[in-house]
Amino acid sequence: MQFANVLRKRRKELHLTQQQLADKLHVTRQTLSRWENNLSYPNLDTLVNLSEFLAVPLDILLKGDGNLMVNKISQDVRDKDKYKRYLMIVSAIFILIFLWLSVLGYGRASQNEWIDRFNPFLRVQYGYAVLPNQVPEKREKTTIIDSDGKNKHVAAVKTPQQVDAFVADDPFGSGSWLKFYTGQYSSKQRWALVAHKGSYVSNVRLVSRAQIPLMMREQTGNHYVAYDAHAERRITKRFLWWPFN
Repeated sequence: MQFANVLRKRRKELHLTQQQLADKLHVTRQTLSRWENNLSYPNLDTLVNLSEFLAVPLDILLKGDGNLMVNKISQDVRDKDKYKRYLMIVSAIFILIFLWLSVLGYGRASQNEWIDRFNPFLRVQYGYAVLPNQVPEKREKTTIIDSDGKNKHVAAVKTPQQVDAFVADDPFGSGSWLKFYTGQYSSKQRWALVAHKGSYVSNVRLVSRAQIPLMMREQTGNHYVAYDAHAERRITKRFLWWPFN
């Protein structure tokens, strides 16, 4: 016997109207009527309450040839599992995107050149910088091999270090402090054209002041000024923790 027939028969045996039974189950009379006419079915929680109130075992309510309710409940369970998996996948994607953007934002705020290098939202910019009067150098121990390849000895050699300079990106004063290698340069080529993506410097070309466009000369300046951590941030006139610029 199908669920609808079992429900209708048991309700009448208990001398209950549809409204009375509906009130006991906290549903509307129309809902109960649809159950008794095989137009819809209760969920699992309501089905358990119905079994207890009618004193009819669940296996009796679920038995019956071609019981559509069983199929409907099974489909609902499968759908819930499917939606749960979809929700987990979407949530994981959003979490990964958030973490990815957080890493990119950290790269901008901390001037991490390796993160900025692979930041797809940053574009390559070209700016100009004035360099120190002399190339920063540091004595480092290195092994020197004679021309015959037999004798080796350790000597202290001056090696060029990174320049820490302000790179002006446009005539309006936008730019940032960047560290990059220039190699040796002369007093006449004490300026540099810098190609950079955020804090990642991809190329540096030494230029003279005359080679700097007129609109950029004022922003670039004539005299090198060392970076002062107390005076300004390394990234100036930009949004900190914003990975898109």
